[in-house]
Amino acid sequence: LYAAEETEPGVKGVSEEEFTPAKEVLTVKYVEVGKPYHMDVESLQGAFKDAPAVTVPLQMQDKAFPNGGGSVKGAEVKGIHDGLAIYFKISWSDPTKDARAIAVQEFRDAVALMFPLGAVEITPAEHFSPRMGDREKPTNLWHWKSDWEADLVAGGGLEDVAVQYPNMQDDFNTNPYSAYYHRELITSVEILSGGRAANNLLSQPGRGRSVEDLNAEGFGTLTSQAHQDVNGCSRYENGEWTVIMYRPLITEDPHDVQFVPGGKTYFNIAVWNGGEKDRNGQKNISMQWHPAVLERVAWQ
Repeated sequence: LYAAEETEPGVKGVSEEEFTPAKEVLTVKYVEVGKPYHMDVESLQGAFKDAPAVTVPLQMQDKAFPNGGGSVKGAEVKGIHDGLAIYFKISWSDPTKDARAIAVQEFRDAVALMFPLGAVEITPAEHFSPRMGDREKPTNLWHWKSDWEADLVAGGGLEDVAVQYPNMQDDFNTNPYSAYYHRELITSVEILSGGRAANNLLSQPGRGRSVEDLNAEGFGTLTSQAHQDVNGCSRYENGEWTVIMYRPLITEDPHDVQFVPGGKTYFNIAVWNGGEKDRNGQKNISMQWHPAVLERVAWQ
């Protein structure tokens, strides 16, 4: 794992600038959010109208092999909270909507927010890498995935291969004895759906959310949490993605970042452009942590 942080010959390593947080502070505004029956961008966007925005410049991921990204130059971030839950709204330009990753040549659009765990003060003298954190300096990541959101409205809770290939055939369809002799085999999740049988989160139907809650302590350590607390919603319109991710301010999970009205934290962001074949570490990243301050609630 330590070797994963070593740069290849001729590749630029981490600069001191990366350990210096951005000067612009995101104010997470206190707003009384009327909870809609259905959490979507249209229902929530009005709550963000007075929230100040921070524009985060992005660049290609240039340290961990294979390098990639660079097609998304920036993203706008807004934050609000109502004393109970926190909401982050992220917007960025993307000429194509890529919300499926079934065929091997397909890659999805996505965005992730990352927060340091615990009360930390990030300074040039107190190194805390903005690229997935450091050993013994863990981070909490919220990863929204466009295909997971598409799954929420798909039959059975999962877009399957037949969605990409509607005229596909398989051996069971052409075997005249399959209905009688192989019924148990055809319906066996353990035999025919290896990913689902192995509890692969990407293969599970009925996830009920579009955001994955994860932790990392540097390159090569990204781990999905056993308990998922974050959710999200999105809209793609006129060549722009708008994604809102939300979660209770405080959770019982020790691996979650905790938000306190009147308190301070930091965040970083990454964006994947599926149309440019971004995936995994091939992504558009911010080079700095960005401070965020939560406004106190009205009665504090």
